[in-house]
Amino acid sequence: MTTPTPSDAHGVPVPDARKLKPPTATPGSVVVTTLFALVLLAIAGIAIRDFIIEMKWISGTEWIAAASRWISSLSWQVWMWPAAVALIIVGLWFLIVSITPRPKTHFAVAGAEDVDGYSPSTWTRRVDVARRSSAVARDVRDVLEANTVVKKRKVKVSVLLSEDSPETRAAITERVTAAIAPVAPGRTVKLKTRVKKVDQSVTPPAPIARPAMPESFAAGAAESESDSPTLIKEQS
Repeated sequence: MTTPTPSDAHGVPVPDARKLKPPTATPGSVVVTTLFALVLLAIAGIAIRDFIIEMKWISGTEWIAAASRWISSLSWQVWMWPAAVALIIVGLWFLIVSITPRPKTHFAVAGAEDVDGYSPSTWTRRVDVARRSSAVARDVRDVLEANTVVKKRKVKVSVLLSEDSPETRAAITERVTAAIAPVAPGRTVKLKTRVKKVDQSVTPPAPIARPAMPESFAAGAAESESDSPTLIKEQS
C-alpha cells in the first residue's frame, strides 16, 4: 500500500509537509552591534576632527594622538586588575549573547492544516491564549476578576470570587479547558481562587432601640392631657 503524494492547486506534486520554524524575537546581538556601531561612529567623528586640525583648517589638540601618547606612557598599576577582570566579563557576555538562540514568540496552533506543503501555518502567542482564558473565566457567575498565565504545560488561572463554591470552580475549569483545547491542547488548567472580603467599615450599624420615657415626665404629660379642655363640635 502506497501513500499518494500531495499536490498543490495546479496538480503539481509537492514534497511531504515541512515544519516551519516558529516566529522568534529579535536576537540579543542586535543591541550589542548597535552599541558598537554608535562607538565606531563616535570614533569616526573624532578622526574627522583630528584630520581637520592636521590640515590646519581649525586650531586645537588632536585627541587621538594625545590618547595614543597617554596609553604608551602607562605602566602596570593596581587599578588595572579590576579593569582587566571587567573587560573579560564583558567579553564573555558578548560571546554568550552572540550564540544564544532567539526566544520563540509564538507556538503552532494545534489542528492547523497544511498550506503549500508546509505544516503548520498558523501561530499564536501565549498572551493571546491567556486573554481568551481570562475572558472565558470572567463570564462565569460569581467571578469578579480573572488573570491567566500560560506556560509550556500548564495554564494557571487566578480568579477573585464573590462567593466560593465547588460548582463555580468546576465551571471555570471546564470553560477554560474547552477554550484552549482548539489551540493549545495538552495543557493542564490550574485554578487558584480568592474570595473578596467585605469591608466591615461599610456595614450598617445595628438599629438602636428608642429610649424609654422617664416616669416623672410621663406622669406629667398624662396630667396635662387630663386637665386640658376637650373641644366638642356642636352638631346642628
